[in-house]
Amino acid sequence: MLGRYVARREAAQPLEAKPKPPKHTGEPLSSPEQLVREWILSQAFEQTGVKISDDAIAYQRVTEAARKAVSELKTQPEAHIQLPFLTADASGPKHVELTLTRAVLEALVHY
Repeated sequence: MLGRYVARREAAQPLEAKPKPPKHTGEPLSSPEQLVREWILSQAFEQTGVKISDDAIAYQRVTEAARKAVSELKTQPEAHIQLPFLTADASGPKHVELTLTRAVLEALVHY
């Protein structure tokens, strides 16, 4: 009985995996929020040595901080980004504190 099952199983054609389309978040591919998020991720890596984009919760916090910073820069010359306990490694928790100015945002957008 088991032999027939195995024979049928081996004869079955495997399903081909179709590539998943990229998730669309509703924002343009190079929106200020995305550019600021990538800037925060690179600055966080420089400060902590940890790749934040591998941690879904930390990545979401960075995304929210980027949106808030872009919003603040509409009315203020600079935005302070504070992400305490963003992630942790064997040496302990990692905190990220940054200041984003309009000039840096403009440089990111026009790059």
